[in-house]
Parts: sequence; C-alpha cells; structure tokens
Amino acid sequence: MRAALMQRGKIWVENVPDPVPQTGEVLVKTHACGICGSDLHAARHTEAFVNTSREAGGAFKLTTFDPVVLGHEFSAEIVDYGPDTPHDFPVGQLVCSVPMLARAQPLAVGYSSEIPGGFAEYMVLSRSLLLPVPSGTPDTHAALTEPMAVGLHAVNKARLGGNEALLVLGCGPVGLAIITALRQRGAGPIVAADYSRRRRKLALGQGAHVAIDPKDGSAFDAHEIERSDDVVIFECIGVPGSIDKIFLAAPRNARIVVVGVCLEMDHARPLIAINKELSVQYVLGYTLDEFGRTLRNIADGSFDVAPLITARVGLDAVAGSFEALRDPERHAKILVEPWRT
Repeated sequence: MRAALMQRGKIWVENVPDPVPQTGEVLVKTHACGICGSDLHAARHTEAFVNTSREAGGAFKLTTFDPVVLGHEFSAEIVDYGPDTPHDFPVGQLVCSVPMLARAQPLAVGYSSEIPGGFAEYMVLSRSLLLPVPSGTPDTHAALTEPMAVGLHAVNKARLGGNEALLVLGCGPVGLAIITALRQRGAGPIVAADYSRRRRKLALGQGAHVAIDPKDGSAFDAHEIERSDDVVIFECIGVPGSIDKIFLAAPRNARIVVVGVCLEMDHARPLIAINKELSVQYVLGYTLDEFGRTLRNIADGSFDVAPLITARVGLDAVAGSFEALRDPERHAKILVEPWRT
C-alpha cells in the first residue's frame, strides 16, 4: 500500500507492506484523516517531541526516531477481520475509532513505527473501539470526531456553571473545537482572540460572540470579560510565555484551562497566580464517552464541522500541506484522503 512517512521532519510517500490485523482487530481502508497540530509538532520538533514522550509518557506519544506513518484523526471503512474476531459490523461499514490499538502493549495509532496511522491506504484498528458512523454522515465530517472531542473534553473539564464569561485564546482547530462545543452547550458570552483574520471569521461562524485581533487591544479588556465576576480562559496557543502573560492579564479568581501544547521549557511566575487566586487546569485528549458523543453531535449537525475543512489532498500533497499549515490565513483543517488521485 502507499503511505506518507515522516522521519525527523522529512515527509515522503512510498509503498509499504499492508498491515495485518491480529485477533480482536480489523483491517480498514482509510477514507479521510486530518492533519493535527500534534502531527506538525512531531515533524517540526521531533527531538523535543520524542524526548518529552519518553520522559513523561502519556496516551499520545512519539517515542521513536524511526519512520512513522502519522495520522490519528480518521474515518475508515471495514475491509476484513482478524482471526477469531467477532464480525460486529458488515464489511464496508464506515467507522471511527479512538486512535489506540488495544494490544498487550497498547500502541498509539499515528505515533508508532509498528503500525500505520491514517496517512496510509490501510490501517488496523481494535474491533472493541470501533464506532459506526451514522448513516448519512460524510466521511470527511466523521474524520473530525477526534479533534472535536478534544474541544468537548476541554469544555467538560472547565466545569461550567452557566454564568461564566468565556475567553478562547488562539483560534486554530483546537480553539475552534472549543468554541463549537461551547455554542452547542449554550454557554456564553464567548470572546475569541487570534491574530489571523480568517481564524477570527471562523470563530464567529462557530459561535463566538466577539472576535478580537490582539494587535488592536487585549481581549481581557473586552466588555464581556471586564464586567463578569466569573471568567474562564481557554489557552489554545501553546507557545512559551503564554501562561505567564495570562497570569498577568487575567482577573482575580479566573479559571484557566490549558489546552495548547508547548514542547519547550516554559516559565510562569506562581506569585502572580497566587495573588489573584487563579485556578489552572491542564487537559489532554478525551474519554470514550466524549468521543462517542462528539460523533453523534457531528452526525446530527449540532457540531457544524464543514466550515473547518479548508482542503482535501492526496498522499503526494502531505508534505506540502504541512508547509501550507504554517499560514493561518490559508487553512484550518486539511484532510488527507489516501485514495485521492
């Protein structure tokens, strides 16, 4: 099969052996797979990504410098079953799955040199983790289940009571997923901030009430934030210094949910947070229930993901797409369709 491989930032396409499902696994044909910010981190900062993964572990980790087939935001079609595996769904069924392979030593789909991720024509998935995509749901929309579940999880971890003013800093795919989940919940007011004009427009389309360009003034000065006694801030930037700047600008008793992934050594001055009695919650991933709920929300339209898909490309365009995603004015989510010619 054809696959796009990555090693220390270099991306190329070649033929590799088809994966073989073991007991309890299915062979699937990849329909669509999103390029995630974590994929960009893995390619651009491989050394830091691998070293941090080895030191800290976690569900989503890249622990090898060998070639890997990235891609963990996918929809796929069942092709065959492994030996002694219950045939729960018909061949041809469109499915999603959390990107984990439930072997004796679990493997992260899209981060392992042992199994391919979604930037390949075929994958193997655990039958026990499959979710059938509801009839009528486009495969491209279903592929966004994974990143949208990240946003839903972040909102759930914020433990909203219903009277908060909400500030989303950074309107890349994660920030947009959070805004989408907040709108679906009826939370607000929602203030979004991003330097990109296109991302601010997308944020408004996904449910933000106000979208601010930081060059024009601090989002913390927005009327919706200043007048609220209960502010929740979603940090979706993930660059060094962001948390310390939030500590300085945040109002007293604010809650900060850190979703952005910073791979570099960072600093923040605890005394600032102590003086303001700020609360900080770090988040990662999602639960199985949140993943399933996200797929249902996409299927019934309460999560409108269509505007987030800004390009669909084949395997030969993966390397160029990684470069294109450096420009926030061009793209939000690029989907790789391995069978696209």
